[in-house]
Amino acid sequence: MKDGGREAKQLDEEGSSRGLILSLLFDHCLLLHLEQIARIESKLPAYTVGSLQRKSQMDVLLEFITSLLEFPDPGDKLKELGELIKDVFQLMPSGKHMIGRDLGRLGPTASLKYCSAG
Repeated sequence: MKDGGREAKQLDEEGSSRGLILSLLFDHCLLLHLEQIARIESKLPAYTVGSLQRKSQMDVLLEFITSLLEFPDPGDKLKELGELIKDVFQLMPSGKHMIGRDLGRLGPTASLKYCSAG
C-alpha cells in the first residue's frame, strides 16, 4: 500500500462536505430497504439507520457463511480467504494518537500560579 492511505483524506470545505453527502446518500438508500419500506407502509415508526446497517451487515455475513459451506472443503476455502483479507486489509498506525510523540514539558506554567491563588 502506498503512503498509508493518505490519498483517502479530503481536505478543505469541499472535501469535508463529501463525507457528509455520502453519509446522507447512504441514509437515503436505507429508506429503500425492504424492511424499512414495510414499516413505513404499515404506518409504523421507521427503523434507525444504525440498526438497518447492522442488520444488513449480518445478512451479508450469513450469506457469506452459507456460500462458504457449499464448497467441497469449506475449511480450506476459509483459510484462503483469510490470507486474501490479510493482503487487502492492512491495519495502519494512527496519526491522531499521542503514542510515540514527544509531549514536551508537562509541568504547570507560570500563569497557572495566578489561577490557583483565587
